[in-house]
Amino acid sequence: MRPSTDELLNFEVINGLKELGEGDEDSFFQEIVGLYIDQAQDLIDEIKALAASGEADKLGKTAHTLKGASLNVGARLFADVCKNIELAGKMGNLNGVDAEVGKLDELHIITVEELKNQY
Repeated sequence: MRPSTDELLNFEVINGLKELGEGDEDSFFQEIVGLYIDQAQDLIDEIKALAASGEADKLGKTAHTLKGASLNVGARLFADVCKNIELAGKMGNLNGVDAEVGKLDELHIITVEELKNQY
């Protein structure tokens, strides 16, 4: 079942970003989201590779980076999944992390779609 927009996004963060645009809210917000989209895909790919290789410490750090970037654009649910991966990596316990990593691609697509709907 597809999460609701309110589950996916934190509108306080999104509205704050739009307010930072000072008169050019849409293009500023689009630029921030565009940077996030570019960065996120590379980090997702890195997380998948690290999870497959069992490099727990690097996995935790990379998931932390993606979590932070996601929180910065208001991608609440995606950040939660990244947090779960981050904690597994930091604890060095990758049991079950594949299920969380498996959520990243589809959730990223849905999240990006919803962020673009906010333009």
